[in-house]
Amino acid sequence: MRGFLHSLRHIYLLGKPRCPHSIGIIGVKSITQLSYDRSISPFNIQDEFRLSNFTLTQVRELLTQYTDELGQTFAPEVIESLHKQTAGQPFLVNRFAQILTAELNIPKTEPVTMEHFAAAHARLLRERNTNIDHLTTNIRKNRHFERILMEIMTYEEGVRFNLHDELISELATYGVIGEGPDGRCEILNPIYLHHIMQAFTPAVNGLERDYFSEENINGFLNYLTPAGQIEMEPLLDNFRDFIARVGFRILQVPETPQEYIGRHLLLTYLDAFVQTVGGIMSFEVPTGRGKMDLLITHNQRKYIIETKIWRGDTRYQAGKARLAAYLKLENVQEGYYVVFDHRKEPGPRVETDHFDGLTIRSYVIPVIQEAPSHALI
Repeated sequence: MRGFLHSLRHIYLLGKPRCPHSIGIIGVKSITQLSYDRSISPFNIQDEFRLSNFTLTQVRELLTQYTDELGQTFAPEVIESLHKQTAGQPFLVNRFAQILTAELNIPKTEPVTMEHFAAAHARLLRERNTNIDHLTTNIRKNRHFERILMEIMTYEEGVRFNLHDELISELATYGVIGEGPDGRCEILNPIYLHHIMQAFTPAVNGLERDYFSEENINGFLNYLTPAGQIEMEPLLDNFRDFIARVGFRILQVPETPQEYIGRHLLLTYLDAFVQTVGGIMSFEVPTGRGKMDLLITHNQRKYIIETKIWRGDTRYQAGKARLAAYLKLENVQEGYYVVFDHRKEPGPRVETDHFDGLTIRSYVIPVIQEAPSHALI
C-alpha cells in the first residue's frame, strides 16, 4: 500500500494529464486512519462518504421487501430486537436475516417469532465469520481496548468521547461505541461487545473447581427446577459463596485487571452455566455509564442481571430504581443486581426489594484487594 500511495503521488507531481484521474478507497477506515507513511499524501482533495448503520425504519423496510416477495411475515418484536442487538450494522442485520430466512428452515407459511429470533441470536453469538474475525483480530492487538470498554461500563462518570484518542477512534470506526447525548462513550453494539469480551476472557481461569461446595454433586444442574426453569437466586447465592471461598486467589486470574475481576468472574461463571443448561447469555442495551446488563434466555424466559461497581449507597439505591424501570420496559417481573465492592473494608449484603409488583434481588459482593502478607502468589 505504501508503494501504491507513493506512485499516486508521483503521478500527481508530474503535472501532466493524469491517469488515473481519481481513485476511491473502500474500507472500514478512512485514508487518514491507515497506519502508513503519514508524510506521503497522494490526494489533492479527499472526500469521505460514510455508510451509516440502518435505522429501525430501514430494517423494517428491508424485511418488508422479503415479506412482499415470499409472503413470510415477521413479528414486530422480532424486527425491533434484531435492530437493537445489531445496532443496525449492515453485515449483522443481513446475517441475522439470512439465518432467520434461510438456515432455520422455518416454513414460509409460518411467521418468524421471538422463539426463532432467540435461535438465530444464539447462532450469531457463537459463530465465527469474516466480519467477527476481522473485529476480534484487530481488537486483540491491544488489551487497552478491553480496559476502555470496561471503564465505560464501570464508572458512572463515563469516558469522554474523544476521537483524538486512537483507541476510542478505532472502537468508534468498528461501530462498537458511539457518542451519547452527554458527550460520553456508550456501547452501541451488544453482539460486537459479546464477541470482544469472549476474546479477552481466559478459557480457563483456574478457579472452576471451586464453583461448588463439596455437598453439591450435580453442579449447575442443581439450579434448574423440575420444570426446567432457572433458579436464579440460588445460582447467584452460590456465586457469592464462590467468591468468598476463593478469597485472594482471584488475584491470580491471568491477564485480568484487578478492578474488573469481579465482573470477569461473573461472566465466566454464568457462561459456564448457560453452556451446561442450554441457555443463551448476551449483553443488553443500554450498556455504559457504570452499568452492564446481562440477559440470560432459557426455555423462552428472560433473566436480567445488572452489574455495577460500588460507588456509595446513594448510587447503589438509585441503581435499583433504574433496574426496576428496565424490568418494566422488558416485561420481566424479577431482576438481579450484583454490585462488586472493592473497598478495603467492604460491606457485604444481600437484600430483596419490591417496586410496583417487581422483585429485585441485590448482592453487594466484597472483592479481595490484596493477598495476605504470608501468602505466596
